[in-house]
Amino acid sequence: MHPLLQNRNSLFAYFFAWVPLGVMLGVVVSGAGHLDARATLAVIAPVTLLLSFVCLSPWFLCRSLPLNSTAQWRILAYHSIAAMLASSLVLLMVPFLLQLLTRFRPKIEQQFEPAMRALAGMCFLFYMLSVALHYMLQAVENSRQAEVLSREAELKALKAQVNPHFLFNSLNSISALTTVDPARAREMCVRLSDFLRNSLRMGERTSIPFGEELALANTYLDVEQVRFGKRLRVVQDFDSACQECEVPPLLVQPLVENAVKHGVASLTEGGEISLHAHVADGRLCFSVENHFDPDAPSQRKSGFGLVNVRNRLKARYGNAARLDVDVHDGTYRVQLSVPFTKEIRK
Repeated sequence: MHPLLQNRNSLFAYFFAWVPLGVMLGVVVSGAGHLDARATLAVIAPVTLLLSFVCLSPWFLCRSLPLNSTAQWRILAYHSIAAMLASSLVLLMVPFLLQLLTRFRPKIEQQFEPAMRALAGMCFLFYMLSVALHYMLQAVENSRQAEVLSREAELKALKAQVNPHFLFNSLNSISALTTVDPARAREMCVRLSDFLRNSLRMGERTSIPFGEELALANTYLDVEQVRFGKRLRVVQDFDSACQECEVPPLLVQPLVENAVKHGVASLTEGGEISLHAHVADGRLCFSVENHFDPDAPSQRKSGFGLVNVRNRLKARYGNAARLDVDVHDGTYRVQLSVPFTKEIRK
């Protein structure tokens, strides 16, 4: 289906754009046929309406003759033939229209006859103009599709980086526990397998409810709870309205991982991680806050977690999402804000 026919506003704008074109056509025909304003309007109004519908047809021919893979002579020949056929179709209507108008204007056929050539030329010109506009419309559509495909590919690539990174860190932790506390190492392996099973279960889903994302983050925290024991304390405060907001999978886990790795792990007595989420003004606002040791050696060399989340937000939401970092008095806080979208489930 023609893209203009899929949207009422676009179709209305298209026909509105034909008003000045109809006026231009009327001026040319009136000058060539020596018609007054009423006679010109009576003929040109239905001709312009028919021509506007006829000029939608180049869309299908333009799709079968793309500019980047079709010889120029072939494009010109096919569209020229189509323009002549379209002009002939419009001109075939004119005699029937003039016969109807002779009841009110007996001499209108003789007055309009000199304008037939001018009308044929204008119909041909308008059709070729519509061909150019349809190629522009096609280029815009292709550009949007390419952007969507590029964004989806980027999202998949960034998502694929999360699990290997988390697995690498978890295996290091398990390795450290095997000699110190084998029982805890085995428990950590079990909980790690639960996390990997849950994340793989999502498959190729591009978005999940925020409630599922929080469940994944809590599974990660269960893994780290085995490692740190009482040193890791978690406080959570979430509005129930947050549960159904659709977000990219594994968006929260890297932020929680950063809080554990660069916060709790750097403090001798451990620390507290605070997770908060609420909905306000059509947006989901989520924050992760943790204490850290300002004097501890900096471990944020690559900043993988924050970089990954920022890139995924940009690929998914563009400029509609924000990720802010605030460091103050030994407290590290990451605030995430995304548009609230809820999937309609049948």
